[in-house]
Amino acid sequence: MKKYILILSLFISLAASAQKVLNDYKYVIVPVRYDFLQGDNKFRLNTITKFNLTKIGFLAFYENENLPQEAGGDRCNKLFVDVEKENSLLATKLVIVFKDCNNKVVYKTEAGKSTVKEYEVAYPEALEKAFGQLYNYGYKYKGPAIATNTASMSTAPKSSAAPEDAADMLFAQPIPNGYQLIDKTPKVVLKIFKTSQPDYFTAQSETINGAVIKKNGEWILEYYKDEKLVSEKLLIKF
Repeated sequence: MKKYILILSLFISLAASAQKVLNDYKYVIVPVRYDFLQGDNKFRLNTITKFNLTKIGFLAFYENENLPQEAGGDRCNKLFVDVEKENSLLATKLVIVFKDCNNKVVYKTEAGKSTVKEYEVAYPEALEKAFGQLYNYGYKYKGPAIATNTASMSTAPKSSAAPEDAADMLFAQPIPNGYQLIDKTPKVVLKIFKTSQPDYFTAQSETINGAVIKKNGEWILEYYKDEKLVSEKLLIKF
């Protein structure tokens, strides 16, 4: 009897430990194409993946992006996310899988399901439902950097190095969880939302879901258009 209790305790301990593994990672790499689909960012699934991971608190990058210097060349300080399709006759089912540098599964969601027949609706809906589980997971990076970076978010980021009278200068107005970027019209061009890193924002407009990242002292807007990664320099006055 004691033997069975010991084995059961061991399994419970291992399960509890596994639930915390995601919190050991800050960086996540997102592919530009999933194996069950033909074409980069088909049905915008890769954009949806990166957007949700960033909103949850990860620092997410596409596999073809240049990583910030602090991410370093160590492959094993990153997670690699994938989306897999489960076979089903009556529904579209997608699961989100996180693997480490040794291709070992660290975490896998239950399948998000959609019964819509049109793939352009069903795939995004199923993926969003799978992400619902990750929002409930309560991800929080455990490393020391998170406290420092979160504290630094209380002050405004540094503006782009350009005169305020530049024709394409955008002005940042605070909104809950971020800023709205206003041109000289004035018109809201873009809304950007804070992450755990002061130099990394998610970005949204009527036509764009992407990210605004500071690289080499310049703010860069990155998003997918027609399945191709687009990078645009922004002049922002905070």
